[in-house]
Amino acid sequence: MKERNPRRGGEAAAEDRKGKSHEKIQGAAARLLRTDGIGGASVRRVMAAAGMTGGGFYAHFPSKATLTQEAFSCAAREKRRVLSATLGDARGPSYIDRFLRAYLTRDHRDDLQTGCPYAALLSELPRSSRAVRSRVREEFSRGVKAFAERLEGREPSEAREKAILALCLAFGALAMSRTLADFPEGDEVLDLAAAGAKYFKGVKSRS
Repeated sequence: MKERNPRRGGEAAAEDRKGKSHEKIQGAAARLLRTDGIGGASVRRVMAAAGMTGGGFYAHFPSKATLTQEAFSCAAREKRRVLSATLGDARGPSYIDRFLRAYLTRDHRDDLQTGCPYAALLSELPRSSRAVRSRVREEFSRGVKAFAERLEGREPSEAREKAILALCLAFGALAMSRTLADFPEGDEVLDLAAAGAKYFKGVKSRS
């Protein structure tokens, strides 16, 4: 029987602890990004929200920009997972309508902490670093691909264009509804955009 190497076991345990701490920091950053924006999700505040000291940050991330990228990806994955579970096996022409009505709700609008990172950060992302914007592009591309795959019966180019249009309508409408949430127009924007699938019927592919 081989003897167990206590050093290797200790290293594995340390790596496991580090991995869990990394995920904890990432999750805290994802929540703060959505509630307080990129500027509000400072290293100090993120580490405090994760229950750790600021000095341990650089053992997990080389920079604030890297943390922002990972946190955005974490938030985007969470939202895609929730929407996928909510929409179930919906496919075809009705998918856009079901997506808009599931995404553009008052509960989602008012849920800043676990809501959509795109809508939460629309005003900040254009001024963020190229590295952060590149990560946003990657996540957006994944979302577009997953959405287009649900639009059965469409040519690939048409499905992609409709996916982009639907996602941008959803992100923009949710952000605007949040801006006007204290006014009657906040609900009006939400309701009109949620019923917006009818405007996609006449959209033709550019190709």
